[in-house]
Parts: sequence; C-alpha cells; structure tokens
Amino acid sequence: MAETAQAPAASTQAQPKDPRPVYEVGFHLLPSIPEEGVGAAVEKVRALLGDAEIISQGFPVKTTLAYTIERAHTGKHEKFTQSYFGWIKFVTENRATLPVLEKGLTGLHEVLRSLIIETIREEAKEAPRRTVFTSDRLEGKTIEKPVGDVEKPAEVSEVELDKSIEALTG
Repeated sequence: MAETAQAPAASTQAQPKDPRPVYEVGFHLLPSIPEEGVGAAVEKVRALLGDAEIISQGFPVKTTLAYTIERAHTGKHEKFTQSYFGWIKFVTENRATLPVLEKGLTGLHEVLRSLIIETIREEAKEAPRRTVFTSDRLEGKTIEKPVGDVEKPAEVSEVELDKSIEALTG
C-alpha cells in the first residue's frame, strides 16, 4: 500500500477578511472649548459609539474653516470660523446604532458639525515626505539655467520673401 504524505497547511495563508462594515465619524468641536477640555469632548463622542470596535482615530486639531458656520443655539445665532476637527474609525455589526450615534452627536453641545460615512479598513497613512538631496560640491552656489548659443536670425531678401508669399497665396 502506498501512502501519500500531505503537506501541512501553509501558515502564511491570508486571514479571512472581516465582513463587518467599517465606519468613520468626522466631527468639528467648538473653538471656544479650552485645549484642556478637548479630550473630555472626545470621550463624550467615544461614549456614543458604545461597544463599537475603534480601529483608529485622529485627535482633534484646531483648524480654520473654509467657510463660516452658523448655528442657532439657545435662541441666538453663533458664527464660527475655526473649530477642532477630529475623526474616529470604527467597526460595528449593528447598523441600527448609526442613527442613534447621529442623534447623539447633534445633541452634544460641544459638537459643531459631524458626518458618518462607511469606509474601508485601511490604516491612515502619513503624507509622504519630500526627499532633499545635498551635495558638498554645490554648497554656497546657486544653480543657474544653462546658457546655450544664441541663435542668430537668418537674413532673407525682399525678393525671396515676396516669392514665398505669392506661393502661399497664389
């Protein structure tokens, strides 16, 4: 009887892809929050996520807005030109939690605007850095555009010019 040896299963097989949908919530926090209070506002947003698995997040950074945002709050209109922008990428199996999250975000006084989108699981990457080359032999010198031979205009007689014009219009 011949026995056939089976090779062990490769341990480098790709892990099965997680079928759960990935979401990202982006939010603008009020610029009037002191920097020490931004962390507490982020924790309020994280608490709204409940048992969702957080993949990654960007801590809010103060930015200038592209346009003025007006918000009616406590009977008066407030105008904002700056905010703290942050984001959280998370996974949840229960899509029913998204409307609850959205309603909770609009109910938080600290949140100026928010947006929830479905996205992919890739990690956020830093912007690529520019490569800078240095050279000892060029130090202190300005690189100039190479100067070529100046082309002299050809001389054309009036008779040749008239002949070529007649040939073109002729």
